[in-house]
Amino acid sequence: MQSHSRTCLSQGPQLSAHHWRRTPHLLHHQRRLTVYAAQGQTGTDFARQQQSSSKGPKSNGTSAGNGATSTGQSTGTERDQRKAIAAKISAARALARKLAEEKQAAVNAVKQGAEHSMDEEELEAIKQSVEQATAEAAREAARADALARAARQMGPSGSSQPFDLERLRAENEALQQLVLEVAHNKQEAQRKVAGLKQKYSNLLAKIDEAEEDQLASASPQQPDPRESAAAEADEEGSDTEPTQEPAVLAREALAREGKLESTLQACAADAARKGNPFFVLPQEGVTVGQTSTLYYDRLKGALPSTSKLIFKAGLNRWESIQLKDLVRAEGLNPADGSEWWSVDIQMPKDTFQVQFVINDDVSGMVDNNKNRDHELPLLNPPSEDQVTESRAERIKYWEKRIRQKIDAEEAAIWEEMLSAADMVQEEARQRYKKSKESKENELMKEARTIVEERRSAVVMGMRGESGRDGVFQWVTGPPTAGKPTTLAYNKNSDGLRNSQGVLLHLGYDGWWEQDMQELPLKRMSDAKVSQHNLAHHGDWYSCQFDVLDTAFVLDFVFSDTAKRSWDNNAQKDFHSRVEGAVSGDDLARLLYKAFKSGHEQEDEQGAVRAAQSAMCKLEIKAKAGKKRRELQRQVLFTMPIRPKAGQSVRVYYNPDVTPLRGRPEAWLRGGWNRGAHQAQIGPLELKPVVPGGVGFLQAEVQVPEDASVLDMVFSDSGTTSGGFFDSNHGLGYHVPIRGSRVPQPSLSICHISVEMAPIAKVGGMGDVVTALGRAVQEEGHKVEVILPKYDCIQYDEVQELSQLGDFFWNNTQVKVWQGQVEGLKTTFLEPCNGMFWVGCVYGRNDDANRFNFFCNAALEYLRHHAGGSRPDIIHCHDWPTAPVCYGDKGPSKSVFTIHNLNFGADLIGRAMQAAQVGTTVSPTYAAEVSGHPSVAPHMNKFFGIINGIDMDIWDPQSDQFLPR
Repeated sequence: MQSHSRTCLSQGPQLSAHHWRRTPHLLHHQRRLTVYAAQGQTGTDFARQQQSSSKGPKSNGTSAGNGATSTGQSTGTERDQRKAIAAKISAARALARKLAEEKQAAVNAVKQGAEHSMDEEELEAIKQSVEQATAEAAREAARADALARAARQMGPSGSSQPFDLERLRAENEALQQLVLEVAHNKQEAQRKVAGLKQKYSNLLAKIDEAEEDQLASASPQQPDPRESAAAEADEEGSDTEPTQEPAVLAREALAREGKLESTLQACAADAARKGNPFFVLPQEGVTVGQTSTLYYDRLKGALPSTSKLIFKAGLNRWESIQLKDLVRAEGLNPADGSEWWSVDIQMPKDTFQVQFVINDDVSGMVDNNKNRDHELPLLNPPSEDQVTESRAERIKYWEKRIRQKIDAEEAAIWEEMLSAADMVQEEARQRYKKSKESKENELMKEARTIVEERRSAVVMGMRGESGRDGVFQWVTGPPTAGKPTTLAYNKNSDGLRNSQGVLLHLGYDGWWEQDMQELPLKRMSDAKVSQHNLAHHGDWYSCQFDVLDTAFVLDFVFSDTAKRSWDNNAQKDFHSRVEGAVSGDDLARLLYKAFKSGHEQEDEQGAVRAAQSAMCKLEIKAKAGKKRRELQRQVLFTMPIRPKAGQSVRVYYNPDVTPLRGRPEAWLRGGWNRGAHQAQIGPLELKPVVPGGVGFLQAEVQVPEDASVLDMVFSDSGTTSGGFFDSNHGLGYHVPIRGSRVPQPSLSICHISVEMAPIAKVGGMGDVVTALGRAVQEEGHKVEVILPKYDCIQYDEVQELSQLGDFFWNNTQVKVWQGQVEGLKTTFLEPCNGMFWVGCVYGRNDDANRFNFFCNAALEYLRHHAGGSRPDIIHCHDWPTAPVCYGDKGPSKSVFTIHNLNFGADLIGRAMQAAQVGTTVSPTYAAEVSGHPSVAPHMNKFFGIINGIDMDIWDPQSDQFLPR
């Protein structure tokens, strides 16, 4: 594949800005490039356009691999897989760089201009050459991408091949031999080589020791130390610089022997005879891993007179680029038609091909060998397969080491969790104890309230009677608390004279809670009447009963057995004081004891359950965090996996599974604390973990001491104009930072809903609102729920309910109430127009009107009556609260959750358009509704999240409805 074609051809006329302007078709070609870049399109988009217009066969693939359908054959072996992936990367990078270089060359030509002129045919030929080269690059990228896909689907098979250490040793020996051959004093050279070998043998020994210490506990079989050293160097993103300069030594040797000038002149003459504008020293060719010298004749390359030339080399089909300045060559006498420049070059050991062009940095003109690029002669380079195998092994070894480090750190995290378990359980027990004490205080408070109501001023002021002559008498003495007593009643005293039988209706303390006893009275014998000195002219009845321990006053009336005739003391009832009645404080303590008696066993087990629940939550959270890291690790991870404030962190990113797949570069940019920190990151270019390798790229970032979250996005360019971006579907990538000297900032989240469990629950929405609110609150955020104040709310489940105030909306007074529901701050809005005094949540013909009023009232409350602070996030649920999303929320962001798309689709569609994020109850339901007109246009911000449950609310150990 040809790379880096230019608008300037060697030994050809130079293209002027004038001819660019006067050539409509070529100018249109340039404008398309510029417009695509301005619109954010990249080489992939332009490649599609070029392929459609070129005469070559059409390709179904692009540099990014989207939509590739070419069917590259794969044998299923690991070697074929590596080759396919490497070929894909190489082809994609070549295409992207070609497009960038073509555009830059065009811009330079227009900007700099030239003095020569070209006719229309020449311009059209250049244009077609450019388009054909671009189309060929796109086709090559598509074929390589399809091959990589097929190989990846087949998966690796067979065992990996070890490093080709014999080849590396042979290259090392060749390097030593070259030094000896060009050296004038061979004994001195041998001495230096021996010293270098001793130096590096010591270095390798140290590396061996470090590798053995680090991997002894993780792997029973130690890798080759040279392999470890190479992998360690790759992991740190560094290359080992050579210690010898063969080209320099060769020139020095030739100079000492007086042969340098003649040798250079002979090489220059040989290059001229062959029509080459360059030659290299040593003459045999460039040995990878060693330094050589390139000599270039500017005049043969048809570049204008200049003060600065740049050598631009593309290694291994332009997968990476080297840039170096040339200088005027020494030792070559200027001759007619020649002007020699030189540059010392060194190619990495894994180089199998080097193509290059020469740039004039002043005019922007380029010598690219008539669109074919120049190619350096390499001496015994490794084959492409050998390079691919070597890189694959180095990547595999890097992955092994990273896996060991990750496993070790994950194990340490788990151990930290276990170490914290005792403290967490003890804290849970203490919280339960405090909660128990708080509940006990509430019970005592409730008991005192009951006593105050029961022993009201009216009751305390009652004038009780110990008896009334001829009407009733306490025949065994005044009633005494907690003791039996006997009441006698004269049926002839009032309207019961002619009734059959008598009933006693008995209560206490002003008929407290309407708690009455009905006791039948029996006729007394004459002997009993005489014994108790009762009036002999009466018809006396009596009954015996036990006086309540807590009674202060006995309240009683009489009736016949049919309850048609009554004697109620002329509607004043009868009252008698109780002797020995307990005081108000004693009564409160008795009531408190009675309340508590039913919970004694529960209190004994409560602390144990609280500790178990806390441990369960801790374990689940640890497992969830590990699972989340494992899923994210396919794209992104850091080392350490939990970065620490004030230290550096290495970020690893895999573009091959993101929108940056196949792009030649990847850049990291971001910030801290979800944008709240003033410090910014990058853009930083990410480098391969193994030079030229496939897979993860890396960059190192210094973490500020006051950072709590690392925020990142990635792009294929270091600039902000155009290009591909990976922003994780607009959510960004976030990594928690530990040890920050500034606490992680909390968010203020407000749920606006028409349901909430357990107080106003109709379906699953109510459970989600409560459970999600509690879960987010446990993470340290501020959560509030806004709900209509229905008359059918289970108010016994609302704690500390009180009215805060009111406001007017749409000429209607709206009362504001607040309370606690399952530990969540809950605000109730009660419009005084009766909209929510209808005994139900749904089911009326005016539901849409009622809930629309509620939504606007909620927005009015948040704008002007919520204490001056707006929530960071407003979370709306289903169609009843959809109007909040497209209402005036001020600076607040909104999240909209679809619980059921069967109702209010139009309102849901408007809410989905206005909300920053849309969610639904599960990934399955998200897929089901993805084609709905209300959802389909917003799939880029729509996520299915499985509904969870609150483990405290739904704890079977404390569920009173389950059998024990």
